[in-house]
Amino acid sequence: MPTQSSIERSLGVVIGKLDGIEGRLDRQDESRAALHRRMDDLMLRQTHMESDVSTLKNKVEGMEKVTVEVTTLRAKAEGAGTLGRWLIRIGIGVVTLAGWLIGAYTWLTGRPPP
Repeated sequence: MPTQSSIERSLGVVIGKLDGIEGRLDRQDESRAALHRRMDDLMLRQTHMESDVSTLKNKVEGMEKVTVEVTTLRAKAEGAGTLGRWLIRIGIGVVTLAGWLIGAYTWLTGRPPP
């Protein structure tokens, strides 16, 4: 038959093990709470990042519109520059032809044009 001291010792061991199990369960609860806090923080950060990306997307779309307008204006300016160069060449040709005609008229008639 077990003695009083062996029963108390066994009860002490059982109580110690139960205290250990309870401590581990408390630590797991704290660990789960910490995990949930981290998950909440991650969700908050992700929400902020999505908001920032959306804002950045809108800015880039606005910049894209301006870039397209500038490219269009540059192409128009190049076209106007090409037209201007051709008009200058034609003008030079007309003035040269007029000079030749005046020279030929003066040479043929012996007097300057009227």
